[in-house]
Amino acid sequence: MIYLGKLKLRWCHACNVPVLGERCGICQGETEQVQLTPPGDVRPAFKHDRELLREVIMRQFGVAFVPDVVILNDAPAVDRMDEVIFDGRVAGTLRYDIEERRYRFLPRIWYARLLEPGRGYVVADEGAVQPILDSENLMAPGVVDVSDDVADGDEVVVCNPDGAVIAAGTARMDAGEMRRSNRGMAVKVRRKGTPEMVPRERPSWDDVLDANADILDGIVGEAMSFIRSTAASHDMPLAVSFSGGKDSLATLLLVREAGYAPPLLFVDTGLEFEETVGHVHDIAERFDLPLHEEHAGDIFWETLPFFGPPARDRRWCCKTCKLGPTTRLIDRYFPDGVLSFIGQRRYESMQRSQKGRVWHNPWVEQQIGASPIQHWTALHVWLYLFRKQRDEGVDWNPLYEQGFARIGCWCCPASDLSEFELLDSRRWEHFAGYLERYARRHGCSDAWLEQGLWRWHTPPDWADDPGEQTLERELGVEPDDERVVNMLACLGPVEATSDGYHVGDISIDVGENGIEVSPSERAAEVRETVDRALHCTGCGVCVGQCEVDAISLTDGRAWIDDAVCLHCGVCSDLCPVVVFGRRGSR
Repeated sequence: MIYLGKLKLRWCHACNVPVLGERCGICQGETEQVQLTPPGDVRPAFKHDRELLREVIMRQFGVAFVPDVVILNDAPAVDRMDEVIFDGRVAGTLRYDIEERRYRFLPRIWYARLLEPGRGYVVADEGAVQPILDSENLMAPGVVDVSDDVADGDEVVVCNPDGAVIAAGTARMDAGEMRRSNRGMAVKVRRKGTPEMVPRERPSWDDVLDANADILDGIVGEAMSFIRSTAASHDMPLAVSFSGGKDSLATLLLVREAGYAPPLLFVDTGLEFEETVGHVHDIAERFDLPLHEEHAGDIFWETLPFFGPPARDRRWCCKTCKLGPTTRLIDRYFPDGVLSFIGQRRYESMQRSQKGRVWHNPWVEQQIGASPIQHWTALHVWLYLFRKQRDEGVDWNPLYEQGFARIGCWCCPASDLSEFELLDSRRWEHFAGYLERYARRHGCSDAWLEQGLWRWHTPPDWADDPGEQTLERELGVEPDDERVVNMLACLGPVEATSDGYHVGDISIDVGENGIEVSPSERAAEVRETVDRALHCTGCGVCVGQCEVDAISLTDGRAWIDDAVCLHCGVCSDLCPVVVFGRRGSR
């Protein structure tokens, strides 16, 4: 299990509300820890989520009950899997099946007993009841009835002869075979029991806000103190990095509550949702704040042939489409540096859980990052935003109410396959066409596409064989290639020879068969530099890294002023072409 921080979801059973502290703000009574799967970055279910949940449960069991206040907990899985929480406990798990391309709901027993299913049920005879409760599966001879809709592989509930649910699991036969067979397993039991049914009052989200009022006041007060002390300890202008997501919105509102009117920094990666861009502009206009924008343009599509598909473990796109433009943006508006408040939270990833609240991003030299909400869960963020909407009418990105749990680039490899199904078909077909052509060209298997294995450079353990995924890049270098000569300057003073170049103490011969480097131990360094010259994305990361301002972007690509360059090679260390080229493209 992955713990990124303390599990903070608790429940007041007297008021039947989720609480993020040890006492309920309504009755002042003690709360109880909710048993859920780490890391526990719980969030509210919006109307779209609840409708999806109701639709799936109705399809499986013919009846559904979904209250207004539902909490979702994103649990580790192959694709999307959310624990569904209300009444202080997990009602079941909503899981996306990548093979069937649809959702399944795996109910807990107490919820199944609440439903009294009209389909998807199997009735066990009296003699099979106790063995099932003692952890045995339901065998075919023990089946006395089954709903006609049950198919092999379905999620089903098992009832006793009186119709009370005693177990839940997966059917291993269809309804007809269960009726005919005298041997074999009918249902693989996953959960069993006879929990007591306790009547509950159904709360509203206003009730939840009341129950968490003191907790919200406390964390907001702490965040504002952090913002003020951090701003006072850094002698530089401040801004808010505003992506259009919930976390950056909460951060902006906190900074404003702390007494600042910061400019917003927004990078349009070229892969943003229209709703996100519109939301960013709406917020800037609503609060009358300066909006500093940078646009990556078509850099993603232009560099795909070089880098190959982006992957969770090879996110070249973040560097070329996000951090590079961020460097250019900050260099333009804050050449002497900026303190940027960023909506980063420890519960988002292992990497972020290990960061402090103030940090320096090595990719963006002039930026100091600080996160007021580092220790908040998603539910903290949403309760704060719910209160801001109720009290001040502040709106969030509408995509959250359309089924998206996270907002970012629409083709991000960190997305689940279930999220891609929410996309406009025309948008997705453009990228899917590229993936299909890539798969044919590089010997990728059907699983590489069907299971979304393009989202990993090194396939996960659960994946089927992705195929060859091979790609060799050739360096077509001409002796008089102006860009190559210019970029080699980062290694040393460049002198042309009859066969190539001398770069400091390096000899480079260029011929029909490519390049030969002496001494040979410098060959990899030279090839990376040539690669960098030929495939520069114009992201601008190197511009921000150069301490003597020897690099500029000319015609959208990096150009070195040899008269100023110190030949230190630092600019190559974080160049996306070099960093991700070392690992090779598929």
